[in-house]
Amino acid sequence: MSQETKQYKKATKVDFLSIETFKRVIGCDILEIVHNAKSDAISVLDKTNDKFYRCQAGIDFDLPMSFLIPDDNRSDACLVNVKNASPLTTLRAL
Repeated sequence: MSQETKQYKKATKVDFLSIETFKRVIGCDILEIVHNAKSDAISVLDKTNDKFYRCQAGIDFDLPMSFLIPDDNRSDACLVNVKNASPLTTLRAL
């Protein structure tokens, strides 16, 4: 029996969407983080459309998260931890 290896091409463009924006773009009301005990994988389940998305291995739910979208392909979206890369620090809100 031959095993098929899935080949991934390197993304040429990567975008990040907030969780709320991603939900709006895909037309979803509820996203759930689910654990598959058989494979020990964590995935994101779109409860509205019954579709699964990937989730970063070892994701820390206490840190900021966004959806990484490679090459404008929402089907390959992955929930990942993100760092606030802004060099700005708010000193005072007016």
